Amino acid sequence: MAHLALQGANRPDEGSLGAPEIFPEEITVEEEIGSGSFGKVYKGRCRQKPVAVKILHRTFDKRTLLAFRREVKIMSKIFHPNICLFMGACLLPEKPCMMVTELLPKGDVESLLHDSKVTLSLFLRMKMARDAALGMNWLHCSNPVFIHRDLKSSNLLVDNNMNVKVCDFGLSQLIPRDHKVKDRQNAKGTPLWMAPEVMMFQEFNEKCDVYSFGIVLWELLTRQEPFSEYTSFEVFKADVCHKQVRPIIPADTPSSLSILISRCWSADPNERPSFEAIIGQLHKVIIDVSIRDEAARDFWTIHFIKREEVHWPEFLEAFCKFTGLPDDSMRERNIKSLHALLEPKKDEGGAEAVSIEQFGRLIDWFGLKKSKSDDGGEDSIFDRMREMVQKTWFHGEITTQEANQKLSTLPAGTFLVRFSSTHNGSYTISSLPQSGGKVKHQRVSYVEGVGYTLNGETKPSLEVMVRDANDLLIPCPGSKYQSLFVEQSTEMMGYE
Repeated sequence: MAHLALQGANRPDEGSLGAPEIFPEEITVEEEIGSGSFGKVYKGRCRQKPVAVKILHRTFDKRTLLAFRREVKIMSKIFHPNICLFMGACLLPEKPCMMVTELLPKGDVESLLHDSKVTLSLFLRMKMARDAALGMNWLHCSNPVFIHRDLKSSNLLVDNNMNVKVCDFGLSQLIPRDHKVKDRQNAKGTPLWMAPEVMMFQEFNEKCDVYSFGIVLWELLTRQEPFSEYTSFEVFKADVCHKQVRPIIPADTPSSLSILISRCWSADPNERPSFEAIIGQLHKVIIDVSIRDEAARDFWTIHFIKREEVHWPEFLEAFCKFTGLPDDSMRERNIKSLHALLEPKKDEGGAEAVSIEQFGRLIDWFGLKKSKSDDGGEDSIFDRMREMVQKTWFHGEITTQEANQKLSTLPAGTFLVRFSSTHNGSYTISSLPQSGGKVKHQRVSYVEGVGYTLNGETKPSLEVMVRDANDLLIPCPGSKYQSLFVEQSTEMMGYE
């Protein structure tokens, strides 16, 4: 890898920039990773730390230099977990103008969205949206108000934990609170994300950033490029500014998200919500995209709003009360079944935590409402979970590859039932055909209150479906759930 060592001169006077100052010789520049408003951005090192280095273009005028200095001044005053950390700058005469920030290894949101190889659940994308909104809210709550002026998906950077941070303040502007400004010559920003009032050289305030965020939110929803149908800027400008044309929101979008996007890119800036209000709405959106069942959404909203993970004891107490789990002889088995199916992950402190995503999938698989049982009574979600994990053929959340490995060396007619790895709420029957050949995988759709459907035929339960099938003969051994109740069973048999 080629390295460009920047040799410098004497240390500038401390405090002259109003920002941390860095020697040119302290910076080593490596490969280019992007470009900003005034220059290119490189991966580099500074004081033994991997960093991002923005270097001003070699040829620039006085106006560009002043703007670059203004960006340094602005970034040196902003500190928030969702804003790219400014670490210092070098603005020595006769030397390259450089700005050093933290390095965010995952790159920018735009690149991730358009990379089909990158898996990004809608839940994760909405968390990314909320991160961006948190950063923007910090800017807009400052006094004077920071207006970003160039908020777009490529100016949102991602760290190794998929946290998002706002970057590139090259066009940012400070205005007194409750004031408006107007561009006199050139409209600043990127047209596809630019608010109509800015494009039309009208007065604007921080709500222009909210419009931009609406376009970003649509990108996060669809993983598509906005306004890709336009080839003429004049036609695009006329449609957006005068006909109020906006990207099409997919019909299956959760209503809470669809309404939020529409409000953000409203033609009337006064109708656009503040970022504080956007954050509050995104909490609800995150619940809506993670949990499809309305009653389950209400449960999470009442007990755990603003949280994506909850410690297991706290979740268990709330969920048992919500479902009315009786304190009877089956209670311990029911709780063991719930724990095994949720598979709480340990957080940084080592405590088990239940995620909103896993809870939503659990409800999709088992349903929250009571249903009729085979004996004419009613089954609760705990009954369905307990009975499922006791089936020797049920293997839960394993992948297609893992199912193939389990079955490949076993006799024809061997089978297992697992959660579908591609369709929430569905199951998959993986089996070795009696006629021989490779493992066959058949998806079983589940609709609460209706039943389980395979090849157009609906059964009241998976147990009935398995029992009635002619080619499902031998349950595949090795289910991780079979050890759940062994200790309890031996105690009941009188063993020590």
